[in-house]
Amino acid sequence: MEIAQEVFERLLVAKELLERIRFLPIARPDRLTLARHILAAHDAAELATAAITHHLDALPHQEKIYLMDYIAAIKEKLGESVPGRDYFSKLNKVRIGIKHNGIFPDPQQWYRVGEHTFNYVSSWCEKYLGIILDDLDESALISNTKVKEHLDSAKEAFGRKKYQEVLENLAFAMNALFESNQALRNLAVGQPHPEDAIKLSAFGVHANDFIALQEFLPSLIHKSDRTLQVRWEQEKYGHPANWVRSAAEFCIKTFVHVALRIQDAEWIPGAIDFGLVYEHKITALADGVQIVEERRKNILDRVERFVVRTLHKGESIRGHVSRKQVDFLSWVGDKEHKPTLSIFILEEKLFGEVEADKVKVTCVPREAIHEYFPDLPEFDYNPLKPY
Repeated sequence: MEIAQEVFERLLVAKELLERIRFLPIARPDRLTLARHILAAHDAAELATAAITHHLDALPHQEKIYLMDYIAAIKEKLGESVPGRDYFSKLNKVRIGIKHNGIFPDPQQWYRVGEHTFNYVSSWCEKYLGIILDDLDESALISNTKVKEHLDSAKEAFGRKKYQEVLENLAFAMNALFESNQALRNLAVGQPHPEDAIKLSAFGVHANDFIALQEFLPSLIHKSDRTLQVRWEQEKYGHPANWVRSAAEFCIKTFVHVALRIQDAEWIPGAIDFGLVYEHKITALADGVQIVEERRKNILDRVERFVVRTLHKGESIRGHVSRKQVDFLSWVGDKEHKPTLSIFILEEKLFGEVEADKVKVTCVPREAIHEYFPDLPEFDYNPLKPY
């Protein structure tokens, strides 16, 4: 019997729910996480049994139908017990305890609820529908049309055995995915950063698979006309040994897995780097404050000092300031050592040093960000000690 579209779509949603909780990164989740997993597993099982009873034309004739009603209907229709019936009877009781009584279950007993539920649902699909749950094409659930177009192009290239082209199309699909959601800030295509994988694991992404996918993909660079250009790093992973069927097949499957889990990721606030919103203001506390640059023609020459700017009392300049790093032994042996600040002004290509006690340094908002952060205060510069 052909599987109806509504049956297929419910199974896809059930599979997607279970994929998020199927593999836990920790052995003992906290009770709130476990509660969410139990509720998700119950919903997935209910979706799957509803789809199966629909396919078997065995829907119960009642206004409200619940998980155990669907399981009973399958048994009545086929005259045989449904695999996992006792397990889901217990799951249903645990779910009722959480939802209606605030009673949380034993983590040791239920921490693998996602994995167990997936296995039972998978066995139902094979037994009653003749399909393999793992083989269901979840890409139908991808909501972004641009992402879907690039993914379809990757699949078409796979059919033509153009595996390099598969990976390039997936790179464009990944970029469209990242750009479509502000919650995915600072993620770049073709950059296998472990910290990115850790962040995405909170959404149910398999960290190891994500890193492997990023290693296979090329990076994308922005051209002057605002288009994107593929860039392969030949010395690393951008070579024909990686443009093979097994790699392309893995990347398509993994991309779909990643896309479904992060396409609806909720925005959360992120810490803003100091340099994006602030710069330093250096104000002279006396006349004749010198900014000095040390130069030498080569490593064997003596260091020469040149005055690159002289400030009058009250005069200010803006740039980047840091505490000059000093060798600890040199500092101990120098009784007249004075803390020194390094100054860099990009617009003037000026680099030099100034004695810290001759200037006052404050942190001031950059001009360009006033529109977005109109009330940022000015505050004193407080450098970390270099020792």
